[in-house]
Amino acid sequence: MRLFFLLILAAFLGMCFYVGLRGWQALPKKRWMRVAWVAAFGGLTLSMLLGFFLRRSGVADTALFRWVQHAGAGWRFAIIYWFCFALFFDVLRLVDRKFRIFPAWAKEHPERARGVALVFSIVAVPVIFAWGYWHFINPATTRVAIDIAKPAGQMRALRAVVASDLHLGEIIGRERLADYVRRINALAPDIILLPGDQVDSRLAPLVRENMGEELKKLRAPLGVYAILGNHERYAGADACIAWMEAQGIRVLRDRAVKIADAFYLVGREDDRRRKSMAELLAPLDRSLPVIVLDHQPQDLDEPASAGVDLQLSGHTHGGQIWPITWIVAWMYEFHYGYGRKGDYQIYVTSGLGLWGFPARIGSKSELVDLTVNFGTK
Repeated sequence: MRLFFLLILAAFLGMCFYVGLRGWQALPKKRWMRVAWVAAFGGLTLSMLLGFFLRRSGVADTALFRWVQHAGAGWRFAIIYWFCFALFFDVLRLVDRKFRIFPAWAKEHPERARGVALVFSIVAVPVIFAWGYWHFINPATTRVAIDIAKPAGQMRALRAVVASDLHLGEIIGRERLADYVRRINALAPDIILLPGDQVDSRLAPLVRENMGEELKKLRAPLGVYAILGNHERYAGADACIAWMEAQGIRVLRDRAVKIADAFYLVGREDDRRRKSMAELLAPLDRSLPVIVLDHQPQDLDEPASAGVDLQLSGHTHGGQIWPITWIVAWMYEFHYGYGRKGDYQIYVTSGLGLWGFPARIGSKSELVDLTVNFGTK
């Protein structure tokens, strides 16, 4: 996993170099402008690096470091879109060599044309960010109905709210969590399911802001259940479990529980050393429906062949922002929404929170208002 983050960091640094070089070339040849460009560009890139390398150090809980983290988060977002703009304009230049698509004034005044492109890019990114931030702070409620043929005792239907990938921490704090809790409780579910990544990268901000007091307000007659995601492992799995259970959340770690004598809820460990699906299901009464929480929607043939009726997953964020949405769609068989393989059904939510920067472009923050109808043939 450390290699994964180093690859991401290398990609961002490569994009920073490309954008910085293209911006420098587009600037007028005025010393003060270029000095200001290097200072601003270098300072914000440094904030991104400091946020990455010092997030688990002793300075991570200082107010100054939180500002550094927020600056770095905004910079990561900006670099992605400035990279896209720079690449787009470079492709246009190549096309122009063949098809002469640029207007005459751009060829007569290339410095002015580069300046226009630079100003457009600088102005456009904050507008895109504002649009993405609005989508983040106004989560959608996605209503999903799924039929399972097996009867569930006396239960005909189950209302569940699925809220994955809260990523509570520096970006998503107590105020945002309070809004999430209000939205969840307003749906009056029978059960609340949290399929991983409740914690972003450290437990300290959750303790500092006393976010547990908000989580304790979650209400559902059949309880609140969670599993671990990859981010709980980064933050310390055992500490995260103890903290969540202190807030009244029952954490399932490679374990199954029977709910209301009607169906089984199975929570999978987010680790390659976990039990197999067959091991987890072996002691269960297979005449009852089996609903599985598995953070990452991978290796789907295993639960399908084991006889799982419904799997609920998160992790992908639906790609979170374009063009990463395209990459994530390529990586996963089902990266978002409903899927089916025979009698096995899956719903992958794009999640309520986010990671890296507070914006969504081409995806949505969502609560899933799920109705499961049992005994349908």
